[in-house]
Amino acid sequence: MKKILLTMALCATTLLVANAKKTPPPQAIDACKGKKESSSCSVTTPQGKTLEGVCRNTPDKKYFACIPKNHKPTRR
Repeated sequence: MKKILLTMALCATTLLVANAKKTPPPQAIDACKGKKESSSCSVTTPQGKTLEGVCRNTPDKKYFACIPKNHKPTRR
């Protein structure tokens, strides 16, 4: 039982830290340079896949980047 609780606590801590430090990839930021809010954009991933999106501010307002259309924001 202790092992399960410890594993759950580690997973929860990892998720919190990962969400707190989320930064858009440089390609997503570059795709929106000089564009206005809600402008369409696209980003090519390192795997070569092109994602269509919309230029938006991140929830913390630190970044203006191309957010994929299918992106679901994380709740805090």
